[in-house]
Amino acid sequence: MQKENEALTAQNASIQKDFETTMGIINDVENNLQAIREAEGMMTMQQEGSQREQIVAELLQLKEQMAINHARLDSLNDALAKSNKNNANLRAQVKKLQAQLAEKEEMIANLQSQVAEKDGQIANLNTQVENLNTDLTNANNEIENLNTNLTNSTNELNAVYYIGATAKELKAQGVILSKTKVLRGEVPTEAFTKGDMRELTSITFNSKKAVVLSTHAAEAYNLVKGVDADGNKIVTLEITNPDLFWKVTRYLVVLTK
Repeated sequence: MQKENEALTAQNASIQKDFETTMGIINDVENNLQAIREAEGMMTMQQEGSQREQIVAELLQLKEQMAINHARLDSLNDALAKSNKNNANLRAQVKKLQAQLAEKEEMIANLQSQVAEKDGQIANLNTQVENLNTDLTNANNEIENLNTNLTNSTNELNAVYYIGATAKELKAQGVILSKTKVLRGEVPTEAFTKGDMRELTSITFNSKKAVVLSTHAAEAYNLVKGVDADGNKIVTLEITNPDLFWKVTRYLVVLTK
C-alpha cells in the first residue's frame, strides 16, 4: 500500500506538470481560434461590394492563423506523447483536431484557387467561410473538453475521503469490523465525505472526544478540543502536513465519542 501511494504521489506531481504545460498550449490555441473568428467576421462584413484583392488578402490571413493553430496542436500532441501517463484518449482527440484543421487548410487553399480562376465564385465564399467558422467553433469546444478532462483527472488524483462517527455507526456502515480492522476489502465510499487534499486543512467533529482509527502519521496532524458557538463540545482535526498525512491511505476514519 505504501508503494502504491508513493507511486500515486509521484504520478500526481507529473500530471500536474503536464497539466500546466498543456494549459499553456490550449490557451494559445484558443487565442488563435479567436483571431481566426475575427478574421472571418471581417470577411463576412466586407463580402458585398468588396474588391477581389481584399478577399484574397482575407483568405491569406485566415490561412496564416490556421497554420499557427495547427502548430500549437502539434506541440500539445508532443507534450502528451512524452508523458508517462495513459493519455491515449486525449492524444486521440488532439489527432482528430489536427485532421480537422488540415481539412480546413486545404479548403482555404481551394478557395484561393477558385478566386484566382474565376472571380464569379467569390459570391459563394460567404457560405463556405460560415461553414468553416462552425467547424472551428466545434474544434474550440473539443479543446475545452480536453481542458475539462485534464482538470477532472488532476482532481481525482487529489481526492481524499473522511468519516467521523461512533463505533456503532461505523460498524453499521461497514467501515469497521473492530478497532483493529478499520476497513473491509471494498471501501464503502458512499459512506465517506469526499475532499481535496490540496484544500482540506481541518475537519471538525461534533463530539467530546475523537480518535483517528485509520493509519496516518501522528506528526502530520493535531486533535484540538474546543467549543462551538452554541457551547457544544467539538474536536477539530488539523492537518499540518497533507502529503505525509495522506501518504499511507486516502481514507480517514475517526471514532467519535
